[in-house]
Amino acid sequence: MHRIAAINHRTRILIGSSSLVLGTGLMAVAVLWVHYSALPQTEFVNGVSTPVVVDYFNWIPRGWFWKSIGYLAALGASQMMLLGAAFLWVLNQKMTWARASFAAFLVWIELVLVFGIVPSEWLNLSQTDLDWSGQRIAFSIPPFLMLGNDVAISWAAIKDSISGAYNLGTLAGAGVVAYLLQQIYKSPKRPTPAARTSPYGRPLVKGDG
Repeated sequence: MHRIAAINHRTRILIGSSSLVLGTGLMAVAVLWVHYSALPQTEFVNGVSTPVVVDYFNWIPRGWFWKSIGYLAALGASQMMLLGAAFLWVLNQKMTWARASFAAFLVWIELVLVFGIVPSEWLNLSQTDLDWSGQRIAFSIPPFLMLGNDVAISWAAIKDSISGAYNLGTLAGAGVVAYLLQQIYKSPKRPTPAARTSPYGRPLVKGDG
């Protein structure tokens, strides 16, 4: 991580501005994609199912899969924007109260994204488009493994398991990232030079005088 602190001014500006601009553009495309891919494919007009035709973006495919692709693109775009902002206005800059507040604001946005928006959108997807409810059975465990009892696992249990695993994994990942960020401005340990030895294998000692 110490190599990040060694980035020169020109490279820092180039990486930060490129990431911020590309992330902003990708976010705009992702929002547009999610909006149109979430539209229904058909609608009832006078009791007849007819295809839903929109304006110039009717070519965007629809359905939960394509909408999920848009959400993933939006998440990636948000990370690019946050990274770009951190490179431009925080990294290798003299820390002031204003800059520290801005850095804390970036961290707050990241925490809201990974611990709030992502789990919420996952629950929305699994409960609506995928219909992973407690009434739908995903699979049954063989009775001989459960002492002759019938045990079935619902899709709701799988949904909650994924949510729990994501939260635990993200919490652990946040701790690792927080530790690594503290190592950015720490210089690497220099290797200690090997002790010089005489032709007889004994260490050389500098004499007095």
